[in-house]
This record gives sequence, structure tokens and C-alpha cells, in this order.
Amino acid sequence: MNTRRNKTTAAILTGFVLCLLFQNGSLVNWDEATLERVDLTIRNTHARELLGVHYKESAARFHEANAELSKVIYQRVKSRLPASHTRQAGAVTRAILSESKTHNFDPVFVLAVIETESQFNPYAIGGVGEIGLMQIRPETGEWISEKLNMPWIGSESLKNPVVNVKIGIAYMAWLRQQMGPNSVRYVAAYNMGPQAVRRLIAQNQKPKEYRSRVLANYEHLYRTLPAAGVATAKL
Repeated sequence: MNTRRNKTTAAILTGFVLCLLFQNGSLVNWDEATLERVDLTIRNTHARELLGVHYKESAARFHEANAELSKVIYQRVKSRLPASHTRQAGAVTRAILSESKTHNFDPVFVLAVIETESQFNPYAIGGVGEIGLMQIRPETGEWISEKLNMPWIGSESLKNPVVNVKIGIAYMAWLRQQMGPNSVRYVAAYNMGPQAVRRLIAQNQKPKEYRSRVLANYEHLYRTLPAAGVATAKL
């Protein structure tokens, strides 16, 4: 009797698992299925902060109500990471989504920074020792990891793309806090450092070049990310 009951229970559980794994005849991608949704209020507010008066004419405005944005971000991350790291696409995307929400960033902005810094190459090494997806200097990584109470094993930590993303987003958030919600300043400071940006501002100069590259990638991403009911440009 117990054996029959156990077999019945096992069959029910197996059927339930199969139902979860397959929807409409297709295998469910668990990385996509378990993603948290983008907070569109945060996304929209930060997009306006980044683009200012140019927001109304930007591709970003077509995604104001895009409930599937987290999934298309995952798909972009997976397509841009090297083959050796595609299995980490879900973890990297979850880090981007959660840390962007924590620090009130549009996660697509984070994608644009990664594209600008490393073209999604976790092995990238910069000219002054920057490492990984968001090109973090080891001394900056150690300092931010202490602020976040994250384990630190030296520069090797930055070769982990999830750790790299968490530290990079936290550093950008710190710069924004220091420089104010002016993207000309805090985005440039990510590349130049806050002191260099302050010196330029004191000389009545705007640090435009790096921010322009980031925002060009930001606009390109939004033009190529699918939005419901909106035709997008081909890559």
C-alpha cells in the first residue's frame, strides 16, 4: 500500500515538475523565469536624469511601460558575454537588476557602462590595472568591498563578473552621491575620478567625452532592445 502511494506521489511530483519545465511546449528558461522585474519608476526617473531635455526624443521613452525589460536585459547579457561565461548570464543579470534597484539606476545604463568599459569581456585589463566588466581598479574594489561587507581576496575578486558588477554599481552610486544627480559629473567621474572632474568644473569646462560614449551606447541599447509594440533597429 505504501509503495503504491509513494509511486503515485512520485508520479504527481514528476508531472508537476514537467509542467513547470515546459510551457506551451517549450522548455522554460529558469534564468529568465526567476528574474525580478525592473522597477519602472526608478528606470524612468533615472533615464530622465541621464538624458535631460533629450529624453522625449530618445529611444528610452518607448520602454516606460516595458514589463519584459528584465528578460531582454538577460538576453543581451547572455549574447554579449563570451562563451566561457554564458552560464553566468543569469547571475550577472540578477546582480545588475538588484543593485540597480538598490541604488536607483536604470539597469540599461549599467549595460551601457559595461559596454563602454569592457565590451562585456570579464578578462579585460585596463591601461592602469582596471579589471573586468566594469573596469575596477583593485584599490577601488577593496575599498568598496569593505563598504559593502563583501569578501575580498585581492584583485582576483574582480575577475568574478558578479562581484565586479556589484562593486562597479556601488562605486557609481557613491560618485553620484558625491557629485550630485548631474550625470555630466558623476558619469565622467567614473572614468576620470572625482577630483579631475572638479578641476575641470572649476575651470568652467564640462567633461563630455566619456559620458558621450556611455550615452551613445545607452541610446543604441534602447534602440535595439525589443519593446512591446515598438519596432526596433537591427544590431
